[in-house]
Amino acid sequence: MICWLALTAIAADTLAPEAPDWIAPVLQQQLQRNVEQLSLPEAPPLYHLRYQLLQLGQIDTAASMGALVWHSTEALSSLGVEVRVGTPQVDNTGFGGWQDGFGRVSLPVHLTPGALANHAWRLTDSAYKEAVEQRARKLAQWTPPADHPGDYTLTGPVVADLGTATPFPQPELLAKRVAQLSRTLITNPPLLRGELYLGHEAGSLRIVDSEGTDVRIPMEETTIRAVAALRASDGALLTDQRLWMVRGADALPPDAELQTQLAELRDELIAAGQATPLQEEYVGPVLFEGEAARALFRYVLVPQLEGTPPQIPFDSFFGDLGDDRDPARLGRRVLPGGWTAVDDPRAHLDHPAGRLHDHEGSPTERVELIADGIVRDLAMGRVPRRGLDGDGNGHAHSRLGARQEGRVSALQISPDRQRSRASLRRRALRLARDYGRDHVLVVRRLQEPSILRLADGTWFDDALSGTALPPPVVLIQLHTDGREELLRGASFASIQRWILRDIVAAGPSSEGSYLAPMGTSYAALAPTQGIASWISAPDVLVGEVELVPVAGDPQDVPAVPPPSPPTPPSPPTP
Repeated sequence: MICWLALTAIAADTLAPEAPDWIAPVLQQQLQRNVEQLSLPEAPPLYHLRYQLLQLGQIDTAASMGALVWHSTEALSSLGVEVRVGTPQVDNTGFGGWQDGFGRVSLPVHLTPGALANHAWRLTDSAYKEAVEQRARKLAQWTPPADHPGDYTLTGPVVADLGTATPFPQPELLAKRVAQLSRTLITNPPLLRGELYLGHEAGSLRIVDSEGTDVRIPMEETTIRAVAALRASDGALLTDQRLWMVRGADALPPDAELQTQLAELRDELIAAGQATPLQEEYVGPVLFEGEAARALFRYVLVPQLEGTPPQIPFDSFFGDLGDDRDPARLGRRVLPGGWTAVDDPRAHLDHPAGRLHDHEGSPTERVELIADGIVRDLAMGRVPRRGLDGDGNGHAHSRLGARQEGRVSALQISPDRQRSRASLRRRALRLARDYGRDHVLVVRRLQEPSILRLADGTWFDDALSGTALPPPVVLIQLHTDGREELLRGASFASIQRWILRDIVAAGPSSEGSYLAPMGTSYAALAPTQGIASWISAPDVLVGEVELVPVAGDPQDVPAVPPPSPPTPPSPPTP
């Protein structure tokens, strides 16, 4: 019988990604070869080529109410390519469609120089031909305006080797831990869903380009997402979640702390399911506290601070393909006077959102995005926009082998003045009197879009404006005598980006993690998928918000009550 320690040693060895010394020379050789030789008759020249080599060891685990659902460990190697033809002023990028000069390919787990060179050759050849065709389509349908800022910025070489991260050596321990923790979500009657998902990855991202850039970035992240869902008596679906995101598995909180928060998740959701439904439309002041306050800024403010211009729509057989959404608000007031917002990935290097280099290899920078409530700067990569320096500020992030876009990752929002939570509540109740009310609504938690989809296939569409808010799951009716009544069955109406200018007062700040989508839709994310992000924001009192009642569908009530959960087995006797 092979001992368990030997098995974990074997698993750790197969999980470790390769990073041999010959990788950089092979990529550099392919860069030089393709830049010098790639050409087609009457085609524009290739002026910029980038490779991104991602090598990770990954652990994925899911458990439901004490039972392990799946557990996998694997090594992942992928190569991304970005080909730009023409000139930095007008190239093949920023135009709708899917054959645009960017691409990616999976590589053999155990790479050889020949395999890497062959995959790079085939991928680059395909991307180059697509880039040539894409630029022709672009110029056939679009004429650059006189004030066009250009399509890309050449900044010169960046060279840095920050090493690689080593995967957690005992993946089975993580799986056992997740299964045991998920027992905390066992209830009677049982929840519709009570699950824990763990994702762990460690390795490196290597970026080389035709300007001479050669940057290796260590990649390491461990995320646990707890998911809970239930059906209320009228059929309404309620979901909630907890998210823990740390740099490495050893930094996860102790089990006792995780169990306490899981019990809180379980009990809060059960209480919400038994709460009184909102009976009539509410228009008046609303207080956003803690997680709900951070979510308000995450959904409404963050899209206004990400500055990469949208893609020009591409007229195709399927209709316009592109992204005409550009919520960035440079030079506009988005917050009350005196407020600031700073994004500084270098200030949070102990968190997965912390970065020294972005995905174009550029050094990250501290950026004051908002000063005195007005947007002064934007999170940018090297794709320029009117009104800003085209060199960017090191905030590029996207999928491997795709156009890199400016993304917020470590945002700190600071008001000019902060009250205590008790003072903020008193102010809210005074404002409510102007609306003839003896109570005010307090939002403490919002439902997570990706969890809504997971629980019932419900899609939260934030692709049109980027500023919609998902429905609350913890909603309190606070009365003037101090009583708190838990409500459910409410949804926000008519949330627009300028709602943040209607903030009346701010309370204490809190910080937390979230997973941002690579594109525009949060709902498309898997439980541990997305861009690791961090945010600090204060509680806020918004002068006027509209919430409307949302009734459950009786057809969603199960025809047969759920079965009683089995009694968890007793631990074995020593």
